[in-house]
Amino acid sequence: MTANSIANTKPTLTAQQLLDSYASGSRYFTQANMTGADLSGVNLSGVCLSGVRLSKGDLQGANLSGAYLSGASLSGANLSGANLRGADLTGAHLNWANLSGADLTGADLTGADISGANLSDAMLQGANLSGTYLIGAHLKGADLRQANLAQASLSKADLAGAKMGAANLVLAKLKQANLTSAELDGANLAGAMLKEANFSKAQMHKANLSKVDLTDADLTGANLSKADLSHTDLRSADLQGTNLSGANLSGADLSGVDLSQKLLTGAKFTEADLCLANLSGAYLVQASLEGANLMGANLTGAHLITTNLADANLSGANLTRANLVQANLRGACLQGTIAPNGKVHQ
Repeated sequence: MTANSIANTKPTLTAQQLLDSYASGSRYFTQANMTGADLSGVNLSGVCLSGVRLSKGDLQGANLSGAYLSGASLSGANLSGANLRGADLTGAHLNWANLSGADLTGADLTGADISGANLSDAMLQGANLSGTYLIGAHLKGADLRQANLAQASLSKADLAGAKMGAANLVLAKLKQANLTSAELDGANLAGAMLKEANFSKAQMHKANLSKVDLTDADLTGANLSKADLSHTDLRSADLQGTNLSGANLSGADLSGVDLSQKLLTGAKFTEADLCLANLSGAYLVQASLEGANLMGANLTGAHLITTNLADANLSGANLTRANLVQANLRGACLQGTIAPNGKVHQ
């Protein structure tokens, strides 16, 4: 028996039959075929529709709070404005579904396929989206605060203006995702794939971005103050207007990156790779560059007051007009370094 013939053996259930049985107290309607059914605006709170086929169904404004929809097929369904608070949607198929403005607060969507779906302005606070497929999904303005998106696939997803404070995005895939003006304060993105992602004007105060791939990412105007960027790859990232004050960039790869005129007060660059980086005019007051690789870096006019440069590699670096008042240069390599007075150190 083929897969299609098996699927076609599912008992057909009309919308009216479902509503009549629900009104009589029945709650279990698993594995039924309700493709294209009109259930808009109905109350089905706590219903069990596990494995049900509701592809292209109309559930606009329906009350499905606490419903069991695990493994259900809702591809292309209209769930805009639906109440799905606390619903079980584990492993459900919601690709290309319309969930705009839907309330999914506290819902469980573990392993669900939501690729290409419209979740703009949806409420997903505290929802479990771990391991979900949200490739190319539209989440503009969605509320994902404290949501669990660990290992979720969000490549090319639109998260512009999304609220994601304290969200768990550990090991999530966000390559080429749009997070313009997104709120990510305190979010955990450790180990995430963020290559070529757009974080312009995003708020990421105290966010965890350790061991992240941010190569070629757009971070223009983003707020990364006190963020953890340790051991992160930032090569070719656009950091124009980015706030990195108090950020932890220990062990980060910033080789060749433009940090000119950047406010980096109190930032930690311990053992970071800043080879050939442009730090001209940067404010590195009280910053830690201990053991950092600054070989060939441009530090002309940099503010290095009370900066820790102990054991740093400054060979070939240009420190012309740099302010090194009370800076710690103990054990630093200064071979071929251009001193503040313009003389080359032998």
